[in-house]
Amino acid sequence: MLPRLRKMGLTAAMAAMGLAAAIGHDALAQTPKRGGTLTMALEADFPSVDPLRISALVERQVGLAIMDPLFDIDAKGDIVPVLATGYEALDGGRTYRIKLREGVKFHDGTPFDADAVVFNIERVRDPKNGCRCLVNLANVVGVKAVDPHTVEFALKEPDAVLPAILSDAPGFMVSPTAAKTDPKSVAQHAVGTGPFVLKEWQQGHRIVVERNPDYWQKGQPYLDRVVFLPLSNEESRQSSLLSGSVDVIESPSPRFVTQAKANKKLRVDTGPGLGAVFLMMNTRTPPFDDVRVRRAVAFATNRPLFLKAIYQNQYPIADSLIGPGMWAHSPTPNFPGYDPKQAKKLLAEYGKPVSFTFGIAASPYTTLAAQALQEMWKEVGINAEIRQIEQARFIRDAIAHNFQMSFFRWAGRPDPDLNLYRAFHSSYADKPSSNYTQFSSAKLDDLLERGRSTLDRKERQKIYDQASAVLADELPYFYLYYATFHNVMSAKVHPGPIIADGVMRLQNTWVE
Repeated sequence: MLPRLRKMGLTAAMAAMGLAAAIGHDALAQTPKRGGTLTMALEADFPSVDPLRISALVERQVGLAIMDPLFDIDAKGDIVPVLATGYEALDGGRTYRIKLREGVKFHDGTPFDADAVVFNIERVRDPKNGCRCLVNLANVVGVKAVDPHTVEFALKEPDAVLPAILSDAPGFMVSPTAAKTDPKSVAQHAVGTGPFVLKEWQQGHRIVVERNPDYWQKGQPYLDRVVFLPLSNEESRQSSLLSGSVDVIESPSPRFVTQAKANKKLRVDTGPGLGAVFLMMNTRTPPFDDVRVRRAVAFATNRPLFLKAIYQNQYPIADSLIGPGMWAHSPTPNFPGYDPKQAKKLLAEYGKPVSFTFGIAASPYTTLAAQALQEMWKEVGINAEIRQIEQARFIRDAIAHNFQMSFFRWAGRPDPDLNLYRAFHSSYADKPSSNYTQFSSAKLDDLLERGRSTLDRKERQKIYDQASAVLADELPYFYLYYATFHNVMSAKVHPGPIIADGVMRLQNTWVE
């Protein structure tokens, strides 16, 4: 990659090749069948599919069925054009000129063009709209239409991350006509350019989308209809799949995944993941304000045994927040392994009893996992009191730094900056934020600032390797395993690409 300029294929043909590369071998090996309905059980309900509110996996799953983003992630973890056809990073990365696909229309007939992009970006940038993604666009000072099919972003500082940001909620495009006519309607009646048109939303019951007959990807989608059912109970999702009342489920239990792999009527799609599951330790609250205690917890944790006993070895051990589905993933050699003697030595140096509250979001497997960790730590003299916390409060407590240790999951984003900067940069440590642990390190700050402003990928890789090494020494997070995802489905379902964010690209999905 060139350090000062990155170009992606600007023709429709080249962009189509990039999209085709994302399609899984299964979908290419057989001729897709047109028609049919797919019923998908989601792990949670949610109140809005407006890009202003999208952040969770289930919101992205429904959102991507209705709305195309400017960019997306392919099966290799790279950013590829969708409604964009390519970009140039100019002025050392302070200006991005993005070319747009021609001939695309929103579901209501509104043309997709540069003015539509400007409207959408300014909508998410307006603080009055309270977009969850607002902080990710803080470096953008303006966006303008250069011509009907070219937009230009002006940035405060050089920025390597903008295309990845535009593959997420800020890049999801809604019809300006619909959003201006009734801004509140976007929440449950979003009008996009996507492969499916939103037809029905019964809050807490089901969402129905139907095939967009004018979709710009000719011949797609293959399905006539998709029905999304929010089923928060894990057992309900699994029994619904076995009974045949749903075709695909998210977030199955490890035990069910093992059973499904042996069931010829089912198939399991496994993706490498972009993030990790970890223990967060509040670095400004005793006992974790002392790095010796954080390291003692790490040395006292037998992760291979833990993953075998609790998760049937279905997840790889993690040593960073940069998951294996991301281009920047690499091993972190200095991450501490199991060494109870070293744990006892550090505790002796600390010289005080170590006890703390261990917060978890209530679920059967999380409780079982917490109990296993509690027993391991007790063997070296660490006492943890497990406290189950309702999900909404669990998140609020994390943002407010109101915890000692928490068992947390970060599904990840497709660029290391989006995983690390807001989680660890000291500018977020002294206020409610996603720097949950209030971690502060001048060395890490420098690396994170260089990482987001360096355009050359090889140089960025070196920077993030160093950042992971700093975090392995300081341990505000102790990583347990990478956030590998499993989707279990009927064998008649051909899902298309396996993408590291765990979201099915339903324009490629078909059923026998």
